[in-house]
Amino acid sequence: MRTKYKKWAVDYIKDHPEIILHDENISSYLDKKLNIEIGSGKGDFVIGMALSHKDEFFIAVEKISSVGGIAAKKMNELHLPNALLYPSDVVNLFSLLPDNSINNIYLNFSDPWPKKRHEKRRLTYIKFLNEYYRILKPNGYLIFKSDNDDLYQYSLEEITLSPFKLISKDDDYQLLSDDVETEYEHKFRSLGNKIHRFILRKE
Repeated sequence: MRTKYKKWAVDYIKDHPEIILHDENISSYLDKKLNIEIGSGKGDFVIGMALSHKDEFFIAVEKISSVGGIAAKKMNELHLPNALLYPSDVVNLFSLLPDNSINNIYLNFSDPWPKKRHEKRRLTYIKFLNEYYRILKPNGYLIFKSDNDDLYQYSLEEITLSPFKLISKDDDYQLLSDDVETEYEHKFRSLGNKIHRFILRKE
């Protein structure tokens, strides 16, 4: 479900620096209870979490500017004091985050990159898992959701190569009252697709 290019959304990011997490300012947020969603799309999940967890801070990581701009506009119109957009590749964010700095990481309906030659781009590839482990605080969580069977099974296998502890896995996850439904999740549930979910913890 690709979003058509929207020039206004790209321009919105440029015109509203107040809703953007800038590389040079990241250190000023490290004293907060930081959470990141990687591949945040139009921002529904981060917005829902920020509204219901006002004592925590949420970073929406979205490298596609025409999508991230939509999320930024939503966050700005709600005047959320505890959410920002990081409009770049998460790899760039990794280099700026120290060890043990993030409370929770959310991977919601990530691109499955189904071709074998693209394996290293999958957000649950072992190299990514090791980076998540590094930046998470002790007892921090990585929470994954997807409707893609192959990505789910692949991810469970990659977990065994990582230092993470698998806390729970659910082949047919039903939305809990304290969870937030993403745009993709709503669409896939309406189509009758099973949602897979697992939770990892840094020991």
